[in-house]
Parts: sequence; C-alpha cells; structure tokens
Amino acid sequence: MDNFTIADYQPSDFQAWLNMSLKLFKDYPAEETERGLVRMAQNPKCKTFLAKFDNSAVGFITVSVRTDYVEGSKTSPTGYVEAIFVDAKYRKQGLAKLLFEKGEQWTKLQGCSEIGSDTWDWNLAAQDFHLKLGFQKEDVLVHFIKKIPN
Repeated sequence: MDNFTIADYQPSDFQAWLNMSLKLFKDYPAEETERGLVRMAQNPKCKTFLAKFDNSAVGFITVSVRTDYVEGSKTSPTGYVEAIFVDAKYRKQGLAKLLFEKGEQWTKLQGCSEIGSDTWDWNLAAQDFHLKLGFQKEDVLVHFIKKIPN
C-alpha cells in the first residue's frame, strides 16, 4: 500500500471526483451527476474522502449523516454510504476497505452508531463487498413506474 493515501476532499479534487462518479453512475446523465456532487460538496452533512496513488485520485467514498429513516436502522442520526468507488486498476488492494473505515469513523464522530448503504440487486460484487465489511442484508426493494394516460 506504499504511495497510497486517504485524503479529505478538496475543491481542487472536483474533476477527479466527477470523473470517477461518471464511471460509477454511467447510466445517469452527466449533468445530473455533476449537480449531485456540487450539492454534496456544499452539504455539511456529507463528507468525501479520496484514495490517492502518487497524489492522483484513484477512488473515493462519500458518506452522509441522515436523520430520515434508513432501512433497518434503530437509531438516528444514521451514517450512510452514498457512494464508494475504486478505479479497476487499483481494486483488490484494500483501498475500498480503507475508504469505508475512514467514512465510518467520520460518521461516528458525527454521533452515528449505525451506518447504512445500498446497492442494486444485480450487483453481486457490491453485495459481497458489503457483507465482508460486516453489513447485514436488510431488504430488497423493487421499484415500479407506470405512465399515466393522457
């Protein structure tokens, strides 16, 4: 893990954070992803940490403090993993775990005693990652949409 550091997000990291987010959320419009990151960067209840290799961002985690209901939580506020990403070239080296630990520590400092997360049902690798970190699967939710006739 030489040459790797975990650093607090700085405004100068925005483009790198956006580029990684676009890889993570490739099915979302780029403008929507960018607007979401701007909101999170300005929100004191959100915190982003970046994994850097030789000072270049190669991963990130964004965590938040939620006071609305978090599925399965028994307490409020509850920490929440909004997004976590490590560039494919740097996976399987423990970076995601280090990022998660940093995010978990931050939410604990904010008064949280639980942390939640989510992923898509089809994303078995992400589900496995969560289980390895000690998460318990809480529930599966299926979303529906119907056009209303004119």
